[in-house]
Amino acid sequence: MMRQGNRQLVCFSVIIPTYNAAETLRRCLESITIQTFRCFEVILIDGCSTDETLTIIKEFSDNLYIRYISEPDLGIYDAMNKGIDRAKGEWIYFLGSDDCFYDENVLASIAKFAKNNTGKVIYGNVIMRGQNQWNLENAIFDGQYNTEKLIDRNICHQAIFYHRDIFRRNGRFTIKYVTSADFDFNMRCHANTEFVYMDLIIANFFVGGHSTVTNDSKFHQDRGALLFKYYGRRIFSKKFLGARLYLQRAAFLKTSPLNLLQRICCALAYAKLKIQSILTWA
Repeated sequence: MMRQGNRQLVCFSVIIPTYNAAETLRRCLESITIQTFRCFEVILIDGCSTDETLTIIKEFSDNLYIRYISEPDLGIYDAMNKGIDRAKGEWIYFLGSDDCFYDENVLASIAKFAKNNTGKVIYGNVIMRGQNQWNLENAIFDGQYNTEKLIDRNICHQAIFYHRDIFRRNGRFTIKYVTSADFDFNMRCHANTEFVYMDLIIANFFVGGHSTVTNDSKFHQDRGALLFKYYGRRIFSKKFLGARLYLQRAAFLKTSPLNLLQRICCALAYAKLKIQSILTWA
């Protein structure tokens, strides 16, 4: 951290949710220790680990400005929300306990970039490590996004830096979405905020964690309704062509959270987009 008079200035708050993360946490914290840019804090939100997680955290306290709590939580997004509430940094970043920064210059690069840009959400890329049914070893994920791309697939949260004002404006993560609350939050932010892309690898993302092996059925059930809630009449735009089936579900599923008028709006948007898709392929 840096000091100005009697006030401590924190540029970045790096928030790490942990639970029995002893096998990978040391690698994660080492990647923070070597950062050349030193104006940051580390906040660890632990869910009552029973392994050596807390011991490892204490080992790194001499080299890092670390604050941590260990208490029961309601999942990873509850832990992330707790971290937001405790963060002092101008920019907030979430790092998985099994992931790590790509190199020692990540925070320095983002700090320099942020000074020359007005965007409140800065994102780059991650590099995939390991393999599962979707990802290949060393694949870069996932370049620059536009509206069409974002409503189709999420930006990896290990690739995003949020200005703290984003949370004042858009609230916190919705914890009922067990693996996609960050997807929900990113759509919510994107609807009213400029996202600025930096062609930089931010983190090594190790596949096979909770988010890559668990299907968030509740989020996908609500997805069309969320698009309507966040984007309003913009759902009639051709940009939402790829989301038309989600809008159909929002209109016709019994479990849709929308009222009758909202359902009708989604039905009309679906019909328009369906016609556009037929004309496109005709």
